[in-house]
Amino acid sequence: MLFYEYLASLEAKSEPFAVVTVIHASENSPGRTAFKMCVTQDGQIVGSVGGGALEYGAKNEALEMLRTGERTRVVKYFLKDKEDGGNGMACGGEAQLLIETVMPRPHLYIFGGGHIGSALTRYASDVGFDVTVLDNRAEFSAPEAHPQAHDCVTLGSYEDVGRMSFVRQAYFVIVTHQHIGDGAVLKGLLMHGDLDARYIGLIGSSKKLGRVFNEMVGEGYSEEALRFVHAPIGVDHGGQSATEIAIAIAAELIAARNGRELADSCASKKHPLMQAQ
Repeated sequence: MLFYEYLASLEAKSEPFAVVTVIHASENSPGRTAFKMCVTQDGQIVGSVGGGALEYGAKNEALEMLRTGERTRVVKYFLKDKEDGGNGMACGGEAQLLIETVMPRPHLYIFGGGHIGSALTRYASDVGFDVTVLDNRAEFSAPEAHPQAHDCVTLGSYEDVGRMSFVRQAYFVIVTHQHIGDGAVLKGLLMHGDLDARYIGLIGSSKKLGRVFNEMVGEGYSEEALRFVHAPIGVDHGGQSATEIAIAIAAELIAARNGRELADSCASKKHPLMQAQ
């Protein structure tokens, strides 16, 4: 497979990767200008920037960037012995590399295509999420109802969630039109042992959710798993309309994507497990 075809295949599978390009090389460098290699998240390499310690160093730089989410970095290697301040290669000269990471748009599953789900689809798509809307009512999961959604799914029942497959490290928002639907979705998601979700958010008042969480603990769901759930969902900004609630949820999603905790998060102030005690 040609190099760029390989990159396209990674993008199609939503796999993160880094591209390393030699942007300057002295005459003695084993990697010539414009040499390229791809580094995947699990450390596989396709292509080459010259081999040896040069390539090993570039691979480690790329893996670090993939872990932290850094987008671009320029690194310079002096190709001489380590005791002389180089990278351990004896060929002499230097090489300068550009490392660029390509991170897929994160997946967001919204359970409930009503007013809040519809508004959130628009905002989340605008800020870089690939949104899938799921509802057990065909008219609320129709593609024409959510033109900015990546995909729309009509469920036979919210009870089916526990048997469905989802992209790993995705984001999940539960805003169905029925309290019983919210509970079924949450229980279904928590049944997935390998979901590795980045975020799960559940709508509802803290008092009502407190009773739900207390019942779930009694049914055997772990407090650790339930503490991970952002509930009540969103930022406590005082707004009550569907649009305002969607904005509050979008703000929390952005924070979660960037590894931030929000002081005004509803969950940090009144998580259901606080109410259940």
